Formats: sequence, C-alpha cells, structure tokens
Amino acid sequence: MRVRAERLGMSRRGFLAAALAGTATVVLASCTEPQPSPTPPPTTTPTGSPAPSPVPTPPGVPQPTALRRSRWGADPFARGAFSFDAAGTTTELREELGRPVADRVFFAGEACDAEAPGTLRGARDSGARAAALVLELAEPGERVAVIGAGLAGLTAARALADAGLEVVVIEARDRVGGRIDTVDAAGFDGPIELGALVVASPALRATLPDSVVQTPIAAPVEASTAAGATVPIPSTGPDAIAAAQEWAAAQPAPRTHDLSLATALVESGTSASLSTAPDESGVSPAAWLAHTVTSGVGVETGATANRVSALAELGRGPAAGDADPDSESRPTLARGLATALDADADALDIAVMSVVTRIAYDERRVSLRLDSGESLTVDRVVVTVPLGVLKTDTLRFSPALPLMHQRAIARLGVGLVDTVWLRFDEPFWRAAGGEGDTSGAAPAASVTVLTVVGQTPSVAAWLDVGAPTGEPVLVGLIAATQAERLEQLDDAEFAAAVLADLAPFATATG
Repeated sequence: MRVRAERLGMSRRGFLAAALAGTATVVLASCTEPQPSPTPPPTTTPTGSPAPSPVPTPPGVPQPTALRRSRWGADPFARGAFSFDAAGTTTELREELGRPVADRVFFAGEACDAEAPGTLRGARDSGARAAALVLELAEPGERVAVIGAGLAGLTAARALADAGLEVVVIEARDRVGGRIDTVDAAGFDGPIELGALVVASPALRATLPDSVVQTPIAAPVEASTAAGATVPIPSTGPDAIAAAQEWAAAQPAPRTHDLSLATALVESGTSASLSTAPDESGVSPAAWLAHTVTSGVGVETGATANRVSALAELGRGPAAGDADPDSESRPTLARGLATALDADADALDIAVMSVVTRIAYDERRVSLRLDSGESLTVDRVVVTVPLGVLKTDTLRFSPALPLMHQRAIARLGVGLVDTVWLRFDEPFWRAAGGEGDTSGAAPAASVTVLTVVGQTPSVAAWLDVGAPTGEPVLVGLIAATQAERLEQLDDAEFAAAVLADLAPFATATG
C-alpha cells in the first residue's frame, strides 16, 4: 500500500501534474425521549485510558485494569455509526442514493445498499456495485478518484485498479479502514474493535482471512433484573414489535412509510395491551417490550423507537441468529477486522490526511477541491463518505446533487452506537465454577450477551467477549441518546456511568 502520510497536495508535483486535466406512553418513555443536539467535544478519535484512574463503583464491581471507548458521533469523518431506516425511508431512497450523477459522480457505502444497510456486507457490496457502474462507462486509461478508504472505498478502488484504470484513494483520516477501527490497546490481549465488530453475513464471513478471529454470539435467553435476579427472556417484546409492524404494513400509502415504530406500537394498541404489573418473575410484559426496544432495536439501529421506521427490517443485531451455536445464521464477533483490508490496500495508491471539501462536475470531468486549497481533476469519482458526513456541509457539490439524492440523504437515518472495552482482574459477572472458585465458569463456546430488564441502563447490552477464552473482558454497546449523552462526559465520568450499569451482574453472581 502506497500510503502518503502527508496531505494530498504536498510533495507530489508529478502526480498532480498528470492528474490536473454522503397505560403506552409509560412503556415507551425510555425509548422515545427527545434527541438532543449537543456540540461535539473537540476530540475526533476513540479515546480511553489503558489504566484508568479509580472511580466510584457499586458493590461487587471492581476497578477495571483497562478501558477503551469510541466516540463516533463526535468523529467529523463519521458523524455516527451507521445508517438505519428512519420513518419516511423507502428502499427506493437507498437505490436513488446509489445511482450515478451525470455519469461522473458515483456513490457507495452501506447507506447505498438496499439489501444489507448498516452492515459490513452492505458496504462491501455497494463498493463492488459502484465499480461495476464505473466500468460500464469508463474508457481505458481514465483516472478515477475514490473518496474514502473504508471497506466500500477499498472494494471499489481495487476492482477499478484491477480493470486497468488509474485510481487514487483519498482518505481524510491518518489511517485506512473508515468505521472499521482495529487497535492494539494497552491492557488487552490482542486487537480490539472500536468500530464494526459484528459480522452477520455468512457469505462475508467466509471471505475473511484466518487472521480475523470470529466467535459466535449466543442468542440471549436470560436477562438480569436491577436487583440481580436472573429471569428467562420471553417472546413478549419481539411479538409486540412484530404485531405493530404487521399493523403498520396494512396502513394505506404513503402513511405506512411515514410511521415510526413507536407510533405503530401506540396506534395499533399493541403497547396498551401489555400490562405494567409484574408477573411471577417480577417483570411486567410492558417492561419486556421496553427491554427489546432498548437492547435489540436500539443496538441494531443506533436510534430510539420514535425515529426508526415501523417497516424497518430488524433482527440482524448482535442478539440475532439461530439458537443453534453451529448455525451459519449466527452472527459472529470479529477481532482483527483491519487485516481483511490489507490485500486491497496493499495494491492501491492511498493518500491519507486529505479532506475533500468540494466536488464540481460536468459532462466531461470532475474537479475535487481539498482543504489544503489544492484542486485535483479526474474523469470520475466514487464517493464513499458516511451518510452522517453527507448530511453536513463538510462536502459540497457543484452543481447541487439531484433532488432525489438530496431527499435520500435527508430522510435516511444515521444511528449512533459506541463501544466500551473493559478488562478486569477477574470475571466477576460469570457464575462461579465451584466452591472457592472466583475465576468464573469454564470457557464458553460463544460470546454471551448480558442485558438488564426493568430499567433504562446507559449500556444497552454487554458482550462477554472473553467467555470463550476465559479472559475477563467485556464490551459494552451504548446506543442512541445514551451514546450521545455519554460522549459528552470526560473519561472519569464516563467510567463511573458504565461501571454503575454492571451492578446487577455483580449481584447475580453473588
């Protein structure tokens, strides 16, 4: 990989000389609070301390020996984690976003993929599709710029370069990978993923190199109450959402597309039909619906129920999949994802730390303006910047994009899910392996999912990523408004907030 660590316009006169030529209110209260619009903190990269300073912890929860967190909402080159189907979204909007403009400007990225939006598979497939569209139109020897060195951008660039076109990848960050962010963090054994970490597509999993460690994620069958009791998870929540979605699908167009999941739950009468009185397990049916919305819908979409479309396809998140641990449909947790990009990146000319601020195009060529003040002219461009960035004025188009592209960018949602990695001296949240044994149970075959029912936690779900190896490591998934709130906290305040959420699991293990 020929990575240029300087900005694109520096020390490359030869390249530039040749180149210049995107009742129910109570039940849903925790899932539909208004979305704040905070000012992002100045930091632009995932942060954390490998040896955090001591902070207050609840009884039974020790101090972590290492902590690392992400802040994707504050990242100016992401502005969120991934796209989701917001109320008002249709499949056609994603298809419109992926259509070429004037046969010169092409778009790729998970937000452009109608089959698997918000996923690694969607990013890869959209990159391959954009490259195929370019190759249908390009003449031999054309120069193509690919903006963004994430999975979509590298997939497109590699296909174009292999076809004989002159390709340059322009990346705003000082690294490749985009929202795949594999880091070697002090205090952890092996790499950790601060961005994408769940692979749901069996076809994509099969293409990943052996260096990517993939562990099945067990579909959760139990949850903890705030008091630490372990209770079986019934189908109440998923059944209620399915009923609300069925009701929404039966509504006349265009209203059916404009309904949010929260509205469908209320207007269909589904949420009102669920009792708020605790049953013999101590948990009410209404609480189980809130649990599903928080730990399921929230983690999968990065948004609250009042923003998610009632017709959104759900069930592809970390808790999805067949109960059979050997099933190919089971999602896996991946570690070392960045190595999956190496083969594509090694063969490409990649300019990092180069921010494109303006794309001007006509029927003959495309001119790119960089934040350094330099201009670069190419025959065509593939834009793979995240949807969250397309929603801002960071990148301008001249002339303005067609109205359908603008509509797609405005209506498609951008969700926020942050991760926090914690390592402890001992896995206090696991059941003891026997009398006097404080090291936890024997290693499990799968990554297990820990959730709390009956309250609205800061961390929607915990993944016991160390369960298969016995490591005392947890990954917390923080979604939607909770993620926005926690991103504003300094490291000490953040650590205190997430550690407080572990109290039910410490109580459950005694």
